[in-house]
Order: sequence, then C-alpha cells, then structure tokens
Amino acid sequence: MPTHPFGTRERASSPESARQAWARYVSTGLIDGSLLREPMLRAWERAHELGANPKAAKAERLSERDFERLVEQQQALITAARPYMEVLSGAAGFERHAVYLGDPNAVALSLLGDEESLHGPERVPGLGSLLSEEVCGSTGLGTPLVTGGYFEVVGPEHFISGFHIYTGQGIPIRDAEGKVAGVLTTAVWRPEVSRRLRDMLLCAAHGIEAELLLRQLERDIRKVMAAPGDEQALRVLREDVERLRESSLEGFRMAARQATVSRFEYALRLLRLAEETVQDIRHRALVWRTLASLEEGQRRPVALTGLVRELSGLLREEALRQRVELVLGEQEPVHVEADVHVLSRQLLHAALRALALVGPGGAVRIDVRLERHLAVGKATFLPLPAPEQAQVAPLPLSVTSPALGPGEEREPLLWHLPTLEMAPGEGRAAAGSV
Repeated sequence: MPTHPFGTRERASSPESARQAWARYVSTGLIDGSLLREPMLRAWERAHELGANPKAAKAERLSERDFERLVEQQQALITAARPYMEVLSGAAGFERHAVYLGDPNAVALSLLGDEESLHGPERVPGLGSLLSEEVCGSTGLGTPLVTGGYFEVVGPEHFISGFHIYTGQGIPIRDAEGKVAGVLTTAVWRPEVSRRLRDMLLCAAHGIEAELLLRQLERDIRKVMAAPGDEQALRVLREDVERLRESSLEGFRMAARQATVSRFEYALRLLRLAEETVQDIRHRALVWRTLASLEEGQRRPVALTGLVRELSGLLREEALRQRVELVLGEQEPVHVEADVHVLSRQLLHAALRALALVGPGGAVRIDVRLERHLAVGKATFLPLPAPEQAQVAPLPLSVTSPALGPGEEREPLLWHLPTLEMAPGEGRAAAGSV
C-alpha cells in the first residue's frame, strides 16, 4: 500500500463491508472478521467485551457539574489547543464538520464546527459527551487513546449506529513528559474531507504538544525568577520561546489558508515547514528547560564541545538582536566530568555576559580546548568589541571542568530528548492507520 507522508497508509477496505458486518453483529451477536480491517476488528472486539450498545443513537454525557469541574482541571490543555482547533475548523471551509479536543478518558472537552453540525437536527455529540470505546465502541476520539496513535473510523465502522453518518479521525496529544494529555479529532460527513484534513490534524496535534512543552518551560522559568543574576537569561528565554511559538502557529495558519483554496501541494509543503518548526521547538525547549532549571544532577561524562555548540545555536537569535556575531574558534573535542545542569547554566551566563560586553558591531569568539597541563576542559568566550567602541579590551570569560582521559568518554551525548522519539503509532503504519 502507498505510504502516506506522515507515516499512515491509504485505507483499502469498503464501508459497505463494514455496514454488512454491523448488520450481522446486531442480528447475531457475532463479529465477522472477514468484513473488517484488522485494527477495526480488534476495536469491535474490545467494544463487545466492554458491553458497548451498537444500537445506541447518541453518546452519554457527564453531568453539568462534573463537566464544569473537568474543564477547570483541563483549562491549560483547552487553551493550548484552541488556536489549532480554530485553524482546523477554518480549513474545513463550508463542509459539515466538527473539531474535538478530548481528555485522556475520551470526554469531549472543547468543540468547534459549522452551525448545522453543532446545532442542526443531525448534530454531533456535544461537550461533555463520553466517547470512549467502553461507552461508544470504535470512534475517532476514543480509539486513538486505546491504540496510542492515529486512527480513522469511516461511517459504519463506528460501533454504534448513531455515528454511522460520520468519518472520524484522531491522534493522541502528549504532554512535556510524553504522557497522553488528551486527543485531537475531526468528524466530517464526507470521507474525502477527512483525507484533506489529515495532514493538518497531525501537524496541529504536534503543535499543541509543543505548546504544552513551552508552557511547562514557562513554569520552570517562573521557578527561577527569584534567583539573582538571572534576569538577562530569563529575558532571552522568553523571547526565544515566543518567537518559536509564533513561527509554528503562523506556518500552520498559512498552510490551512492554502488548503482552503485547494492549493494542496503548496499547503503540504507549508505543513512540512511547520512540522520542522515544531520539532525545533521540542528540541530547543528541552534544552532551555535544563538551562532554566535550578536542579542539580549527578556528575557524569559530558561532551563539552557539543554542549557549547548547542548553546551557540540557541543564542543566535539573541546575538542578531544585539547585532553581535558569534564566531566558533578552536573547537577541540573535549569531554569533561560535570553536572550537565550546572555546567549548562555556567556556560549560558558566561555567553550572555560576553554578549553584553561587546556592544553592537562586535563579535564573541568561542573556543573549546583541553588544558592538558591542568587536566581540565575549558570553554572561553572572548568579547571582541567593534574598533570604534573598544577602549579597554574586555577580559575573556571561561568555564572549566575536570577533563576525561582517552577511553573515559562513556556518555558523549549532551541531552537525551525523549519527546523527540516517535510516539506509538507515529512514523510507521499504526494500528488503525489508513
């Protein structure tokens, strides 16, 4: 089967066969696996074991008080997801559609769509609806939470009869720690609209995940605001975070606008750029979280040269803002034994201090070398002011750590980035992928 750009596959089963399977199940209580896709067969078997009612016309709902309490608990997720949901709804245009945000238990937290879909006679399940497999069987909101990846349910593949008019597709949303925080889903009347929105749905989910990561970063930053001498580092952190956030969301908006006017190839290219920005956000936010943290870890082998290069990349935008050039000078491969959290903060403060000493038009030369006679690794930030501004040459700022000898570089990586790894069901054909 042809592979979809985001790792899913084109579906090959027939809605008619699913309709036959549903009619046979309702009349006999038996599931005919020959009429269903393998992932859908598994979903129906789970629904049968859980006691879901296939003849249900609509979903059950939480009480108003319980729903209000849940919304209050999940407000951060709802706020993070709202801009992406608005863009997804706009990309659907005049098609009948709904965009859902669900919690980890498949309760509908937030909902957008066209007027008829939300309030007409064939309206979609409303806020507070229970859309888990236990209650509704296979759905585009509940089943992705079970499989852990992207899942699409087309028409009569839905387990309960009330959902046969919809095509639903969803993907879990993961928080800064990689745990499932919720699920993003679209429901449409025409399957071809679902295919059109699929790339945007996946990109939107990743954008929300990046937003959650940035929000966690902001909480980390607030924890260290009382620490003396961190004011400049905190400002740089915030500005970098805001730039990344706006870049990601604007790329997503541009892609949605192009898709709305049927420029799908161009929209897909824009989506890829937005997705790359999201990956950059994930990486940079994890590094910034380390720099913003007051925690201390264990001393271990660290690649000092790589750490300095990583930091230089993070400070490029700040250097441009100050009109200072960052120049990588001698970059001798050096491994040291250090607490990576403490060492990272020391390097950050030295780099920011050097930038402040230079002034517009100057440069900061960054060298990493092994001081063999002292058995230390040394990173040096040399301020080089512009000639017209140089009165007294600033002294270089250095950070040193005990060097490791040959064969001791057991762990040369700087940071492990768990959230950059593919979540279950992404990057390959997932259970229920189409």
